[in-house]
Amino acid sequence: MFEDDDFDYLEATLKKDTTTDALSAAEFIYNKLRPGELIDPENALNYLKSQFMSTERINVGRIARRKINAKLKLDKPLTGDVANVIDGEDIVAALKYLFHLSNFRK
Repeated sequence: MFEDDDFDYLEATLKKDTTTDALSAAEFIYNKLRPGELIDPENALNYLKSQFMSTERINVGRIARRKINAKLKLDKPLTGDVANVIDGEDIVAALKYLFHLSNFRK
């Protein structure tokens, strides 16, 4: 999935990560986004899903999807529900792209 050089970043990040599951990760991210507000892990996960993975909140248009596909070397359809949201595949592809940029600068 990732190149050998990328593991330096992944390893350093994973060493700092104190979360053990999706709920604790969601709570951690929620606390970074909204410091000082208390929320239970399940509601934090639901909040993050509603903010970042909802077709009602985020609607990636056809032109934006085309540009995302081109930049990240994806082959997603330009129309439909799959095209309109940023999903895990998009995030992984974006991370690969950023790792590649960083490694290129080394």
